[in-house]
Amino acid sequence: MDLSKIDLKRLACFISETLKNKGIEAVLVGGACVSIYSKNRYQSYDLDFVVYEELKMIEKVLNSLGFKRTGRCFSHPKCPYLIDFVNPPISVGQEKIHRLRTIKTSAGTIKLLTPTDCIKDRLAAFFHWDDEQALEQALLVASNHTFDLRDLKRWAKAEGFEKKLRYFLERRLKKKN
Repeated sequence: MDLSKIDLKRLACFISETLKNKGIEAVLVGGACVSIYSKNRYQSYDLDFVVYEELKMIEKVLNSLGFKRTGRCFSHPKCPYLIDFVNPPISVGQEKIHRLRTIKTSAGTIKLLTPTDCIKDRLAAFFHWDDEQALEQALLVASNHTFDLRDLKRWAKAEGFEKKLRYFLERRLKKKN
């Protein structure tokens, strides 16, 4: 596979399939999910995976593909993306994630956050750190996908950020009109 010309979605599937073939389950989270759900209107240059295996196991697999490890991240001289492995559990704010989405491409399949949980993930950064870029990313996903508004409201209430959720919903309505 030519890693110099691969897009983020195909790379995510390729890495996921390669790990899966070695018995390692990986779930894509973070900005790469936004890139996929926004059809690259937001472009992330790192792929964050949650795995429950030790990095030494992952390192062996990715080294065989030409990736080199620095800390938790892996880079390849021909690939424009970094591969990062974040600590489990898969969660948004204080809530653990139990439902995932699977996307298939010619490069394989990838498990990733659902659009609703991707929005929550971005909103968590906005809620806790007033990250405006994360708010814009949440709006991009919300404008391209249906999501579970009831679940989003329940989650924001549990996180203590109902007011900021209202702000997100108001911004979403303005973008729609």
